[in-house]
Amino acid sequence: LSNMKTFRSVYRPSYVCMTLLISLATTMVTCGGRADAFSAVPTKSAIQMEDTVRRYFQGVNEKDPDMIRSCFAEEATIRDVCGMNDSQRTVKAQDLVDRCMDFLRAHPDCVVKFHYGPECGRDSRWVVAHWYETGTWSGESCGLAPTNQPMAVEGQTRFLVNPETNVITDFVVTRTFTDWEKAFLDQQHDNKASDDN
Repeated sequence: LSNMKTFRSVYRPSYVCMTLLISLATTMVTCGGRADAFSAVPTKSAIQMEDTVRRYFQGVNEKDPDMIRSCFAEEATIRDVCGMNDSQRTVKAQDLVDRCMDFLRAHPDCVVKFHYGPECGRDSRWVVAHWYETGTWSGESCGLAPTNQPMAVEGQTRFLVNPETNVITDFVVTRTFTDWEKAFLDQQHDNKASDDN
């Protein structure tokens, strides 16, 4: 016992690291070999919720407004962590679709891919995706002329999916923004200021 105490005191950093590695290995075994916070043995419900989120991104890639709309409830609550617009708001699903299509008209070659996910959290209705988009601002949209400059943005989004209806009801997004989005928001602010005057 004294030798173990000596080992812990003399080699404490290594001992702590070894303890953490053993804990990590245990986590990997219990999570089916995957060492991340959201891993779990997939259930039928979790797979269906993940499929809803994949279908949303598929709709973006295929520029299909009907597919995008099918992924949402009548309304959805958005929390934009980056705060370029109101930090949290509830909007009609069709408004979400219309805004998405405005974006796609500005970036007609937009493609979304994943760094991670979509994956449903353990014992959770949240589906997490770490995504990135590439393309070019080559189209006119919302009165904003194209610059023909490339865009590359990314973000992490948590989607709250109703497991009974498999539609998205809430999502929380942290992301970077395209030049078109910045110009669009400036346009909105200018219009609001003009209306207030």
